[in-house]
Amino acid sequence: MKKLSFLALLFFVPVSLATADLKVATVDLSKAFDGYYKTKEIQTHLKEKQDEAQKELQDKVADYQRIGDEVQKLDQQAHDQTLSAEARQEKQKARDQRGADLQAAQRQIEEFRTERSNELKDELIRRRKEVVDEITKVINDYSGPQGFDMVIDKSSASAASGVPIILFSSGKLPDITDAIVKQLNASAPATAAAGAAPAAPATH
Repeated sequence: MKKLSFLALLFFVPVSLATADLKVATVDLSKAFDGYYKTKEIQTHLKEKQDEAQKELQDKVADYQRIGDEVQKLDQQAHDQTLSAEARQEKQKARDQRGADLQAAQRQIEEFRTERSNELKDELIRRRKEVVDEITKVINDYSGPQGFDMVIDKSSASAASGVPIILFSSGKLPDITDAIVKQLNASAPATAAAGAAPAAPATH
Protein backbone atom coordinates (compact mmCIF):
# COMPACT_ATOMS: atom_id res chain seq x y z
CA MET A 1 0.00 0.00 0.00
CA LYS A 2 2.85 2.37 0.90
CA LYS A 3 4.55 1.52 -2.38
CA LEU A 4 1.43 2.41 -4.31
CA SER A 5 1.10 5.71 -2.44
CA PHE A 6 4.74 6.52 -3.19
CA LEU A 7 4.26 5.76 -6.89
CA ALA A 8 1.14 7.90 -6.97
CA LEU A 9 3.09 10.75 -5.37
CA LEU A 10 5.82 10.45 -7.96
CA PHE A 11 3.20 10.47 -10.71
CA PHE A 12 1.60 13.73 -9.55
CA VAL A 13 4.75 15.64 -8.68
CA PRO A 14 5.63 16.69 -12.26
CA VAL A 15 2.10 17.91 -12.85
CA SER A 16 2.13 19.94 -9.63
CA LEU A 17 5.48 21.47 -10.46
CA ALA A 18 4.33 22.34 -13.98
CA THR A 19 1.19 23.93 -12.60
CA ALA A 20 3.17 25.94 -10.08
CA ASP A 21 5.34 27.36 -12.85
CA LEU A 22 2.34 28.32 -14.99
CA LYS A 23 1.90 32.10 -15.14
CA VAL A 24 -1.79 32.98 -15.56
CA ALA A 25 -3.53 36.35 -15.85
CA THR A 26 -7.13 37.43 -16.24
CA VAL A 27 -8.74 40.02 -18.48
CA ASP A 28 -12.25 41.40 -18.53
CA LEU A 29 -12.93 41.28 -22.25
CA SER A 30 -16.33 42.91 -21.84
CA LYS A 31 -14.77 45.87 -20.03
CA ALA A 32 -12.00 46.11 -22.63
CA PHE A 33 -14.61 46.00 -25.41
CA ASP A 34 -16.68 48.78 -23.84
CA GLY A 35 -13.61 50.87 -23.02
CA TYR A 36 -12.12 50.75 -26.53
CA TYR A 37 -12.62 54.03 -28.37
CA LYS A 38 -13.44 52.21 -31.61
CA THR A 39 -16.40 50.56 -29.89
CA LYS A 40 -17.83 53.99 -29.12
CA GLU A 41 -17.22 55.09 -32.72
CA ILE A 42 -19.06 52.03 -34.01
CA GLN A 43 -21.95 52.62 -31.62
CA THR A 44 -22.24 56.23 -32.81
CA HIS A 45 -21.99 55.22 -36.47
CA LEU A 46 -24.65 52.52 -36.17
CA LYS A 47 -26.94 54.84 -34.20
CA GLU A 48 -26.70 57.41 -37.00
CA LYS A 49 -27.50 54.77 -39.61
CA GLN A 50 -30.41 53.54 -37.50
CA ASP A 51 -31.76 57.10 -37.19
CA GLU A 52 -31.43 57.62 -40.94
CA ALA A 53 -33.28 54.38 -41.63
CA GLN A 54 -36.00 55.34 -39.14
CA LYS A 55 -36.43 58.73 -40.84
CA GLU A 56 -36.67 57.10 -44.26
CA LEU A 57 -39.16 54.58 -42.92
CA GLN A 58 -41.28 57.37 -41.45
CA ASP A 59 -41.33 59.10 -44.84
CA LYS A 60 -42.49 55.90 -46.51
CA VAL A 61 -45.20 55.42 -43.89
CA ALA A 62 -46.35 59.01 -44.43
CA ASP A 63 -46.61 58.35 -48.20
CA TYR A 64 -48.56 55.18 -47.47
CA GLN A 65 -50.99 57.05 -45.26
CA ARG A 66 -51.40 59.80 -47.86
CA ILE A 67 -52.23 57.26 -50.55
CA GLY A 68 -54.60 55.56 -48.12
CA ASP A 69 -56.46 58.84 -47.60
CA GLU A 70 -56.74 59.26 -51.38
CA VAL A 71 -58.10 55.73 -51.77
CA GLN A 72 -60.69 56.34 -49.07
CA LYS A 73 -61.78 59.62 -50.68
CA LEU A 74 -62.01 58.05 -54.15
CA ASP A 75 -63.97 55.13 -52.73
CA GLN A 76 -66.50 57.53 -51.24
CA GLN A 77 -66.77 59.42 -54.52
CA ALA A 78 -67.22 56.19 -56.46
CA HIS A 79 -70.36 55.53 -54.38
CA ASP A 80 -71.63 59.12 -54.40
CA GLN A 81 -75.07 58.98 -55.97
CA THR A 82 -75.02 62.72 -56.62
CA LEU A 83 -72.42 62.09 -59.32
CA SER A 84 -73.22 60.73 -62.73
CA ALA A 85 -72.68 57.05 -63.48
CA GLU A 86 -69.81 57.97 -65.79
CA ALA A 87 -68.18 60.12 -63.10
CA ARG A 88 -68.58 57.35 -60.50
CA GLN A 89 -67.00 54.89 -62.95
CA GLU A 90 -64.02 57.20 -63.43
CA LYS A 91 -63.63 57.54 -59.66
CA GLN A 92 -63.76 53.76 -59.31
CA LYS A 93 -60.99 53.32 -61.90
CA ALA A 94 -58.89 55.92 -60.11
CA ARG A 95 -59.63 54.19 -56.81
CA ASP A 96 -58.49 50.82 -58.15
CA GLN A 97 -55.26 52.35 -59.45
CA ARG A 98 -54.47 54.09 -56.17
CA GLY A 99 -55.44 50.91 -54.32
CA ALA A 100 -52.74 49.08 -56.27
CA ASP A 101 -50.33 51.90 -55.39
CA LEU A 102 -51.28 51.49 -51.74
CA GLN A 103 -50.47 47.78 -51.80
CA ALA A 104 -47.16 48.50 -53.53
CA ALA A 105 -46.32 51.12 -50.88
CA GLN A 106 -47.06 48.59 -48.14
CA ARG A 107 -44.74 46.03 -49.74
CA GLN A 108 -42.02 48.66 -50.03
CA ILE A 109 -42.33 49.45 -46.31
CA GLU A 110 -42.08 45.79 -45.35
CA GLU A 111 -39.12 45.16 -47.69
CA PHE A 112 -37.33 48.32 -46.53
CA ARG A 113 -37.78 47.43 -42.86
CA THR A 114 -36.44 43.89 -43.43
CA GLU A 115 -33.50 45.00 -45.59
CA ARG A 116 -32.36 47.78 -43.27
CA SER A 117 -32.75 45.59 -40.20
CA ASN A 118 -30.61 42.85 -41.78
CA GLU A 119 -28.02 45.37 -42.98
CA LEU A 120 -27.63 46.91 -39.53
CA LYS A 121 -27.51 43.50 -37.87
CA ASP A 122 -24.87 42.20 -40.30
CA GLU A 123 -22.74 45.33 -39.90
CA LEU A 124 -23.02 45.14 -36.11
CA ILE A 125 -21.82 41.53 -36.11
CA ARG A 126 -19.00 42.30 -38.54
CA ARG A 127 -17.82 45.40 -36.68
CA ARG A 128 -17.93 43.64 -33.30
CA LYS A 129 -15.86 40.79 -34.66
CA GLU A 130 -13.29 43.27 -36.00
CA VAL A 131 -13.05 44.93 -32.58
CA VAL A 132 -12.76 41.62 -30.71
CA ASP A 133 -10.06 40.48 -33.14
CA GLU A 134 -8.11 43.70 -32.52
CA ILE A 135 -8.47 43.34 -28.75
CA THR A 136 -7.36 39.70 -28.94
CA LYS A 137 -4.26 40.68 -30.90
CA VAL A 138 -3.34 43.35 -28.34
CA ILE A 139 -3.81 40.83 -25.53
CA ASN A 140 -1.57 38.32 -27.33
CA ASP A 141 1.09 40.94 -28.13
CA TYR A 142 1.07 42.16 -24.52
CA SER A 143 0.94 38.79 -22.76
CA GLY A 144 3.89 37.15 -24.50
CA PRO A 145 6.55 39.69 -23.43
CA GLN A 146 5.03 39.74 -19.94
CA GLY A 147 5.70 36.02 -19.66
CA PHE A 148 2.11 34.89 -19.27
CA ASP A 149 1.39 31.31 -20.27
CA MET A 150 -2.37 31.82 -20.26
CA VAL A 151 -4.85 34.70 -20.14
CA ILE A 152 -8.41 33.92 -19.10
CA ASP A 153 -11.41 36.09 -19.94
CA LYS A 154 -13.21 36.41 -16.61
CA SER A 155 -16.29 37.93 -18.26
CA SER A 156 -16.97 34.87 -20.42
CA ALA A 157 -19.90 32.54 -19.88
CA SER A 158 -20.69 29.11 -21.24
CA ALA A 159 -22.57 29.32 -24.53
CA ALA A 160 -24.58 26.26 -23.56
CA SER A 161 -25.67 27.18 -20.04
CA GLY A 162 -24.87 30.86 -19.66
CA VAL A 163 -22.96 30.06 -16.47
CA PRO A 164 -19.73 32.06 -15.96
CA ILE A 165 -16.67 30.05 -16.99
CA ILE A 166 -14.70 31.21 -13.93
CA LEU A 167 -16.82 30.20 -10.95
CA PHE A 168 -14.25 31.22 -8.33
CA SER A 169 -11.12 33.29 -8.21
CA SER A 170 -9.02 34.16 -5.18
CA GLY A 171 -8.20 37.50 -6.76
CA LYS A 172 -4.48 36.73 -6.64
CA LEU A 173 -4.15 36.38 -10.41
CA PRO A 174 -2.91 39.55 -12.12
CA ASP A 175 -5.61 41.38 -14.06
CA ILE A 176 -4.33 43.01 -17.26
CA THR A 177 -7.59 44.68 -18.32
CA ASP A 178 -6.50 48.27 -17.59
CA ALA A 179 -3.19 47.74 -19.37
CA ILE A 180 -4.99 46.37 -22.42
CA VAL A 181 -7.50 49.24 -22.53
CA LYS A 182 -4.61 51.72 -22.22
CA GLN A 183 -2.85 50.16 -25.21
CA LEU A 184 -6.06 49.97 -27.23
CA ASN A 185 -6.69 53.69 -26.73
CA ALA A 186 -3.08 54.76 -27.23
CA SER A 187 -3.84 55.71 -30.84
CA ALA A 188 -7.27 57.22 -30.14
CA PRO A 189 -8.01 60.59 -31.77
CA ALA A 190 -7.79 63.55 -29.40
CA THR A 191 -11.55 64.03 -29.40
CA ALA A 192 -12.15 60.39 -28.55
CA ALA A 193 -9.57 60.41 -25.77
CA ALA A 194 -10.95 63.63 -24.28
CA GLY A 195 -14.50 62.35 -24.31
CA ALA A 196 -13.67 58.87 -23.07
CA ALA A 197 -16.45 57.68 -20.80
CA PRO A 198 -17.90 54.31 -19.95
CA ALA A 199 -19.86 53.10 -22.94
CA ALA A 200 -23.24 51.43 -22.71
CA PRO A 201 -22.77 47.71 -22.03
CA ALA A 202 -22.47 45.77 -25.28
CA THR A 203 -22.28 42.05 -25.81
CA HIS A 204 -19.50 40.52 -27.84
